Amino acid sequence: MATADPAHLEARVRAAELALAAHYDRTLVEHVVEPDPGAGKPGSRIRIVEYPAAGRPSAAAAALPPILLLHGVASTTALAVPLLASLRDRRVLAIDWPGHGLSGAEVIPPDAPLREDMIGVLDRVLEFFHLGQVDMIGHSLGGQAALYYAVAKPARVRRLVLLGAPGAAFSQARATIGMRAASIPGIGTALLGLSTSQRAHDRAVERLLGPDALDGYPPEINEIGFLASQRPEFAASAASLFRAMMTPFAARADVALTASELAHLAVPTLIVWGADDAILTPARGRASAEAIPNATILEVEGGHAPWLNQPARVGDAVSAFLTE
Repeated sequence: MATADPAHLEARVRAAELALAAHYDRTLVEHVVEPDPGAGKPGSRIRIVEYPAAGRPSAAAAALPPILLLHGVASTTALAVPLLASLRDRRVLAIDWPGHGLSGAEVIPPDAPLREDMIGVLDRVLEFFHLGQVDMIGHSLGGQAALYYAVAKPARVRRLVLLGAPGAAFSQARATIGMRAASIPGIGTALLGLSTSQRAHDRAVERLLGPDALDGYPPEINEIGFLASQRPEFAASAASLFRAMMTPFAARADVALTASELAHLAVPTLIVWGADDAILTPARGRASAEAIPNATILEVEGGHAPWLNQPARVGDAVSAFLTE
């Protein structure tokens, strides 16, 4: 790993998170959901960063449920913090997925039911905060998890926003070469566990999101992702997620939602999609998106993180959708 002092690494992550939040005039509060030894599957330690509403929200905004923010595989919620500039009057709960950010490790067996695992993580978070209903914003794998939850428990999701292609939830999605390599038993963990530099990490992010996606944004966005990827919990956890989703050759059964499942999704859904998304373009995946009865598709110029390419347009659209 890049450091022999995990405590120092975590301190650097927290300092960068505070600086990034301050840049967007937000404060943050850290929460931790501990494993339940009495449960059939106790799960890992889950860390949540809460961004309280900035200032005093209107009565209408205060009456809305919190927003649950879900990041992608091998990423962090820091990437989506610029979106909070358009959600100033909303309480946002940003989850560090197990093995990511500052959450505890979780290695998923390749034959384990991925949907059940993801739904279980979200159940634990909602129960921790005593929430009956939330709005969800999911990027990439986070969108996949949000879709699983909305299909399984629609009454608990008021509105759903998918940023970019939702991981492997749409059957037309195709994994990148790097994702396929990360799914190879043993090799994936070794690759993700290599010590690397900030610049090498930045280049890998650019290959997925697009070469200009992070231009003009605070450096902490990428710094947090790099630091979190150097924690000892990261490599095996992230590799196990890739293995649970795919083999080096194809997606595993039951990962993609079927046309029937999408057709029965009752939750109002906004899909913000970059025209050049590296995982799945709108042109190739439109059939799955349009199978959702109450879906609005906003196609913008950009890649897999469209809110970074078109911050004002995407921010206004997400804010309006979640306020309706």
